[in-house]
Amino acid sequence: MQRIAIIDLGSNSARLIVMHIYENGAYNLIYHQKEGVRLSEGTTGENTLRPEAISRAISALKTFSHMCSLLKVDKVLAVATAAVRNATNGQEFVKLALEQTGIPLRIVSGEEEAKLGFIGVINSVDINDALLFDLGGGSTELTLIRNRRIEQSVSLPFGAVNLTEKFSTQDKVSENQLTELKIFINQKLDAYPWLKDIGLPIIGIGGTARNIAKMDQRRKNYPFPKLHNYRLGVYSLEDLWKSIVRTSVNQRGKIPGLSSERADLIVAGTTIVKCLFDATRSPNLIISGCGIREGLFLEQYRNQEQQDVVIDDILTHSAHNILLFYNGNSLHAEHVALLTTAMFDGWQELHKMGPRDRTLLQIVSLLHDIGITINYYDHPRHSAYLIENARLFGLTHREQMLLAVVAGWHHGQSAKYVRNKIYSEFLDEADWQKARKMALLLALAESLDTTQAGLIERLDAGLKDGKAYLGLLPNTIPVIEKQAAEKHSRWFKKEFGQELKIEIP
Repeated sequence: MQRIAIIDLGSNSARLIVMHIYENGAYNLIYHQKEGVRLSEGTTGENTLRPEAISRAISALKTFSHMCSLLKVDKVLAVATAAVRNATNGQEFVKLALEQTGIPLRIVSGEEEAKLGFIGVINSVDINDALLFDLGGGSTELTLIRNRRIEQSVSLPFGAVNLTEKFSTQDKVSENQLTELKIFINQKLDAYPWLKDIGLPIIGIGGTARNIAKMDQRRKNYPFPKLHNYRLGVYSLEDLWKSIVRTSVNQRGKIPGLSSERADLIVAGTTIVKCLFDATRSPNLIISGCGIREGLFLEQYRNQEQQDVVIDDILTHSAHNILLFYNGNSLHAEHVALLTTAMFDGWQELHKMGPRDRTLLQIVSLLHDIGITINYYDHPRHSAYLIENARLFGLTHREQMLLAVVAGWHHGQSAKYVRNKIYSEFLDEADWQKARKMALLLALAESLDTTQAGLIERLDAGLKDGKAYLGLLPNTIPVIEKQAAEKHSRWFKKEFGQELKIEIP
């Protein structure tokens, strides 16, 4: 059991997260705190941290140090990025921070900052090729990802805070100001020909990216407040940017979804993103809620386990982590997943679902019982809620809702899920049909391991003589399992239009 604190001291804000690693290897975020410090404020031209900014940063770090003591943290990983990295008195600040707070800040290079952001993103967003940007207050890291590895990366010495100061975009901006800002950004981007017309999705991390997502969600009345893996297209971004640059700072403060503390920075921030879209001809923006802090943790965690920092299958990894976190019966869950996929393969002609559906069914099979940690009675409903809100990486928001419904239905269908607004907003009729089929296969598989003793080692599913058959291949006579599975015969006939015959060869 171990608690690791991660502190990220950026140019605009300071953040603390505390991750708990449990004895069974599961890990979970247990605390998060953000403090606005504007550390790079007033450094334009002189590159010297100002006394007021230093005072704000030290105050935030003292608070973080106190929380680490209260939470009994075992290890602190603390990094300082562009504001400290570029400041002439950066080393003096690090020394002062250690003396006054006890926190050993490490100044990371632009290259390392880009790498840590990459580790956080590639292990939480299911994508092979993309352009990643980490837009902070004093720098913007760009990373070209190909085949889930870094192909190119660069740290540009501008961000939302220093560009706001340089071009005075705090309040309403003129056409000339906006033109000058865009020319400046585009000239910097033109120095890197590997960005030109790549046509890949852009993944954004940092406060500007999160605020773009929040504003777009509010504009569209998006029913799910989750930001991670939220996606918007180039036209939505363009329209949002145009509406922002026409406003005064007071008007921006009233924009739904925009943080009031970012109202003066959002013009510069969104213009950087807009210029990236124009240079790369990218089709859409993907928001990542994971970045440098998660990268720091995963680098530490994976190195402890002597494993590659790039996780091969992020969906399966995160599902197993959730299963362990909720102390689920792993042997039972794995066995149900095995039986479910065997039926999926054998009855392909009946359900007509595809390879992605097979993967989703495996994941929900692993997690279908995690609601027991809340209460055994009505645990499918609890499992649905937990899956809906879990940090399951590698799923779209729609897929996550689908799996929540399947888990909620694994003891039988219920109309309350169809009436639930958040599910009905995401799922269309085809999704509901798929959910019913998946839930039935999951219910059958769970029945076939009723005793949780793994009595049915494998099974043979298929069609024979106009009926669906299920051949059980046990190491002993599974009377209870067979009786439990037969209770779903009526459901099976209703869903697939076939009689179900269960045989023990």
